[in-house]
Amino acid sequence: MPTQVMSRADVVRVYGTLRGFESAQPDNPVSAGMPAGSVTDDTDQAVIVARLLVEGGGHVDPLRFAEELLAWEKEMKAKGSFDLLGPSTKAALDSVARGTDPKEAGRYGTTNGAAMRVTPVGIAFACAPDTERFLDRVVESCQVTHDTTVGIAGAAAVAAAVSTGVAGG
Repeated sequence: MPTQVMSRADVVRVYGTLRGFESAQPDNPVSAGMPAGSVTDDTDQAVIVARLLVEGGGHVDPLRFAEELLAWEKEMKAKGSFDLLGPSTKAALDSVARGTDPKEAGRYGTTNGAAMRVTPVGIAFACAPDTERFLDRVVESCQVTHDTTVGIAGAAAVAAAVSTGVAGG
């Protein structure tokens, strides 16, 4: 988290060679002042996906996911973090809050939010030989915020890479 949005050159300049966890610098535009060991929104949201997969018997309920992401955002704001929801996720969740069906809210999500948090799907499900089942789980993890071809394709690519790695590929 402390080095988020920093170039490699800036990381070396500010921290030198990292040998452990460091606190974020006060001038970091995303993680200012976050304590050592803090994680990014990618990790936090991947943990939410993993928990929902376990609780849902391998499925991600879109309404529950929307509720969890909104609760996470509120908690992050209370901690003073600026590393909050991306534009597609925020727009979709605002839409759900206004009454849009969670299964329809993600139809404009074209950013990387679904890809950044899909790792648990790749861990939990093999992409081969049952590719259709695998892709159905990827789509479920995308639906509420990134239910677009580009959102799903990005998430599917990441999940497939993770799944392949877990399988030893």
